Amino acid sequence: MKKASRKPPKPAQPEWLQWWPVAVLLLGVAGLAWAASRPAAPVGPPAATPRTLGGVANCARQPAFAAAAGFSPNAALTTSDDRRMGLVLMEALADGRLQQYQHETWTLAGWLGGLVLTESGDVYVIPAPRVSLWDNPPEKSTILYRVDGQSGAMAAALTLPAAQPPAAANPFGLLGLTYDCETHSLYVSSVAGSSRSAEVGRLFRVDLSGAAPKLAAQLDGVDAIGVGVFNGAQGKRLYFGSARTSEVRSVALDAAGNFTGAPRLEFSLAEHDPRGDDKARRLSFDQSGGLQVEGLKFNFNLVATSEHRQNRYRYRYDPAADSWTFLDVTPVVKGGN
Repeated sequence: MKKASRKPPKPAQPEWLQWWPVAVLLLGVAGLAWAASRPAAPVGPPAATPRTLGGVANCARQPAFAAAAGFSPNAALTTSDDRRMGLVLMEALADGRLQQYQHETWTLAGWLGGLVLTESGDVYVIPAPRVSLWDNPPEKSTILYRVDGQSGAMAAALTLPAAQPPAAANPFGLLGLTYDCETHSLYVSSVAGSSRSAEVGRLFRVDLSGAAPKLAAQLDGVDAIGVGVFNGAQGKRLYFGSARTSEVRSVALDAAGNFTGAPRLEFSLAEHDPRGDDKARRLSFDQSGGLQVEGLKFNFNLVATSEHRQNRYRYRYDPAADSWTFLDVTPVVKGGN
């Protein structure tokens, strides 16, 4: 095993600085949510110190609307159905049939990207353009949407501010989404307004502890894709994959979940990627100190491909060094349309 270094890799001129040339369908593949019902975590004010070492997104609860629609706890929500725009609830039945359900409001945001569930069963989703901007206009690219866990109705929850107006060269707004069950914080990454020469993206903390979602904090000047929260030996940190390089960085969080201090480099996927241009689009932490990173070639355009190549990287946390040890990388090929 090789210890991941925090020293930046030797600088190289990445392809994407010739600007935005790659497939992004996988960016909208948020995967399946919840696969099994989990116990609800109590809602209340955040504690003053980080909890047990490990991930913090293990409180997701099955929405009540799923059972009301006749689905079992084995059902799943997805935004990755290439034939149905929006959010879809599905379940494979014992007789081989696929049961599907879509509330009438689940297409109002167009094609969707990431999704997270909370301890109350509410679902939060973000828009993600696919082949064109017809269903996902740039002016709506920074709207966060909420699906009510009881009724199943989707509505705009919050519009997150962009540093610059959307531009034709960059059709993206919100990219990453993760939830911290301990502080009731929803973290969202945005590249809205960024250009070839200007990195003006933002990381947001949305407070879900009150009656309505509230923007609580933001970190400027960061173009990030995947995001995830981890309790380490030195405290709680938000990890994020750069949208411009193969680096994974992190920033410390205080007891309430707000950003504190400057981001630091954790490691680079380029050290183990034969192509050297993977971006960390999804970060998944477990309760035992493991991290899985899904990397793909991301260059900010809407070109669709029939074959999506990505790599799955695994790391293990070393509490004594407060750093990550690389374990292995596995190539993955997923078919498209």
